[in-house]
Amino acid sequence: MKNWLYIIVIAACLGMIYFGLAKKPDIQTVKQADSANQSGTAAGQASKTATTAPVAIGQVAQHYRPDAAPIASGDQSQLSATESAERNFQLKPVLIAKLYLIDKYKFGICYGAPVAVPQSAIDMLVSSNPPLVSFLTQKYNLQTDLDRYNKMKQLQAITLVETASSKYNFTFLDGQCQNTIYYQGTVQVSGEAVTESGTTQESHTYK
Repeated sequence: MKNWLYIIVIAACLGMIYFGLAKKPDIQTVKQADSANQSGTAAGQASKTATTAPVAIGQVAQHYRPDAAPIASGDQSQLSATESAERNFQLKPVLIAKLYLIDKYKFGICYGAPVAVPQSAIDMLVSSNPPLVSFLTQKYNLQTDLDRYNKMKQLQAITLVETASSKYNFTFLDGQCQNTIYYQGTVQVSGEAVTESGTTQESHTYK
């Protein structure tokens, strides 16, 4: 009787062990499933990172801005040349002497009968020296191209002959249409200061 009881107990234990082994999941299958889940998660994070990653420092993001028209290469080159010339503009003694005479005598540039200046002449003179015209425009607050033309003509009306370092004999004609005054003398430039000496004048009236 006891032997049969032992046999029944042993059989029950073996049955439970077999049942437990049958229900235990395959370790290889679990590992494969975990690996697949991790790969899917990594791919999702990579996709999210690629979508939301900011532009790296130094990387240029391309944008189309319809209100920002591109500058043509020719225009850009011309603009750069003009800006470079203005930066290199220097106030030399010759110009300082002429500006001194213009400011002191405020002479006219009408010789004989007054005539209207053609626009083509104005455009040609104003565009002949952009750095100088820009300087004169700022110094005298010139508003129109005609004003710039007149100031350039005043500069052209003065003749300077250098007799020593930064020392000049000058001549110019104050043109008031029918009346003119001829000036001559000497100016010495030291820095931005001008000393004038020996100036004479002679008037003339046209009939």
